[in-house]
Order: sequence, then C-alpha cells, then structure tokens
Amino acid sequence: MDGDSTLEKSVGDASTEETEDTHSNSATFIRHRGSYVLTNRQTLKNNLLPAVGYLELANAGDFAANVWNMAPIPIYAVVLMAIGGTIALCMSCFAFRDAWLGWCNFRQLCEERRRLQAEIESNFSKETEKIDIGLRCYLDVNRREMGTEFFDRIVMDALMGFGAIVVSVGTYMAIAGANEKVWLASNLLSGYIGNSPAALFGLMNALWSAFVWIRAARHGTAAAKELGLNIAKYQLEPRLRAVKVHAVISGTTGVVAGFASMVTAKMWWGYVVLIPCIISSIWLNYFWRRRLGYERVLSKFPSELRAETLVQELRFISYAQSVFRDTPSSHFSEKLGIETASLPSALKFIEANGLFDDFSRHVLRETRLFAALSDGPDCESVTITSQTLLKADPSFAPLLLEIAQACVSQNGLRHFVYRERYLLEVLGCYLRYASLEPEEQSEAQ
Repeated sequence: MDGDSTLEKSVGDASTEETEDTHSNSATFIRHRGSYVLTNRQTLKNNLLPAVGYLELANAGDFAANVWNMAPIPIYAVVLMAIGGTIALCMSCFAFRDAWLGWCNFRQLCEERRRLQAEIESNFSKETEKIDIGLRCYLDVNRREMGTEFFDRIVMDALMGFGAIVVSVGTYMAIAGANEKVWLASNLLSGYIGNSPAALFGLMNALWSAFVWIRAARHGTAAAKELGLNIAKYQLEPRLRAVKVHAVISGTTGVVAGFASMVTAKMWWGYVVLIPCIISSIWLNYFWRRRLGYERVLSKFPSELRAETLVQELRFISYAQSVFRDTPSSHFSEKLGIETASLPSALKFIEANGLFDDFSRHVLRETRLFAALSDGPDCESVTITSQTLLKADPSFAPLLLEIAQACVSQNGLRHFVYRERYLLEVLGCYLRYASLEPEEQSEAQ
C-alpha cells in the first residue's frame, strides 16, 4: 500500500502538471432542442457504428440473383432476392451515416493538424534545424488517426455503401429477369459493377494496413531498446500486438473479400469464400471499438514531452484501472488520492484527468445546481467553471461531492482506458523518433 500511495501521489502531481494545458476547467453548454449540449469542444470520437461490420454481408446480398440466374425464377429464389436486396439497401444507410461520423472526426483532425503545423513552425530552431520531438509525435499520431478515419471509415463506407446500393438495385431487377434487357442490366449491376467497389477498397485497405503494421513494428523495436520491462511487457507490447493483429486480418480480409466478390458474378463458390470474410469483418469492427479505438479532446499540447512523464502517467493509469476494477465505488476516492470531504481535491482530480465535461453534465442534471449556476430556466447558455463551483453556496458542497464521486465511478474507467490507448500511441512515436536522433536518446532514458 505504501508503494501505491507513493505512486498515486507522484503520478497525480505529474499528471496535473502535464495536463493543465490540455484539459479544461470550464464547460459551456448551449440550449438546443430543449436540452443543453456542450459547445466549442473538439473531440475525436470512438463512434464507429457496429452495423458497418456487416457491410460484407450486404456485398453478398445478390446471392440469389447470381445463383438462380435463370428464367423462370423459382418462387423461393424471388423471396431470397427481395430479402437480399433489402438488406443491401438498408446497410447502405448505415454506411453513409458512418461515413458522415468519420468525416466529422476527420475534419476536426485536419484542424488539429493545421494547429500543430503552425506550432512546429513557431517552435522550429534555426540554430539546430530541429523540430521539437513532442510536436513531431503529436503530428505522427494525428496522421495515423486521420488515415484511420479516411481509409477505414470514409473510403470504406463510401465504396461499400455505393456498392450495396448497386447490388440492391441489380438484385431487385433480377426478379424481373424474364425480360432480356432487364436480365442483362441486372447481371451487370449485381455482378461486376456492384462488386467492383469492394475489390477497390480491398486493395486500398491492404496498403493502409501494411503501413499500420510497419509503424507498429517500428514502435515495438524502439520500445524494446528504450523502455523498462514492466511498461513494455504489460502495456505497450499488448497494444502494439493488437494493432498488428488487426492490421493483418483487416488487410487480408479486404483482399480476399474483394477477390471473392468479383468471382461471385460467375461462380457460386465465391459466396463460400465470403463467409469467413463476413465473420472477420464483424469481429474487426468489434475489436476496434472495444480494444483499439479511443476518444480524446483535440486541444493544446504540453510545451514539453518527455518519456519519463509519459511512463509515469501510464503507471498511474494502470494503477487507476486496477482500482476501478477491484475496489468498491465507496473506496475509489481514498485509493485515487482524493480527499473524501474536500471539494477542491475532487475538482483537482477531475480537471487533471479530463473528466470536467462529464462532471459538468452531471451538475446540470441537478435542478438546484442548475438554478444556482444559470440565469434562469430558459437561458440560452450556461458556463460552469471550477471557480464558480468552489464559490457556490457551501450548502451545495455535499451534493457536488456526491456528483463528483458518481462521475468518477461512471466515467473514470472508460476515460483511463481511452487515455492509456492514446498515450501508448504517443509513447511509441516518441521512442521511435528518439531512437533516430542520438541527442534525444539521453532525454528519453
């Protein structure tokens, strides 16, 4: 316990120091459709839709149209065509919805990239002609995140969604296959034209997956040289291994599914090959959402990045996750170094660990607190700051402490899981760049 207390204190201080520029102590909400929503906060969302994992199933929606490519068409084949065409059409809606969500993430990442490039230009050392290693790391992570949103979401959803619509139209037309012109058009739409977008995406995805795998492998090589055993073995290596597994399976699935989809236009056994691809796509979607994806606020970055600070915070995050998993909620505070009856202590922890937005949402749900912090029940905006809460009527302190504990209990584990995934990305980049620059190696050790 003494070791844990020391860790919790030292890392808590380090976390506060590092994140004071990256986490906000204020939140502004505006009235929108009868409720209040957070504004002016750019956030990378882990919002990949589960439904897009089934896009390969939509690609196989023309099964009945291609297998029973004859006239007259059996009744059961007509029913299967109607079902397959409907599934493909419905899946295209999910694809375009996910493409929009991916575009929102991508657009915000582009804005962050412009800010980073501006900071790099302003911090460029003309004497040494060196770019700050921390800014290089953040830019590298931003580049990977942009690639993921672009290739794995926008491009995939656009191509697969368009292909699903074409397949759906061709499958519906196959029902009227007794007409020769309709039959020919149906064969083209549900065959090569409808399936070619999946083949194109398979090739593009294979190239992107290869890049992701090589990047993770380089991070692993650098970590083996620079990091201590515990961090490398129990946090970074599992993350890199998961990234590489996802990249290999994703790249392979895309190529095989693209090949099989083109084969299905003439050969029924192409659908047999598609079965493991469909299962794989569903698993990849789940694996990304639950094991690899993360959320983070897109904001300013610490002026100085050091491996020691990252490692220290990762140790605390690992400790905090064990607290959330193994400790009853009533004992979270003392384990995490929060003074039980101290509102300033609770707010300091919430601010330092990026939970202030979630905490503010909880505060607004309380009628008494909303009345005290707002200009009235119909006000257009509400701004909550830590100073406002500390200066509020002392009678609100017990309620605010209760809300703080509920916020940490409900959102703490997810926050620390996401924070760990992001920091491991940053750490991998740091170690990679440090290994390429001898003068930086002494700083990273």
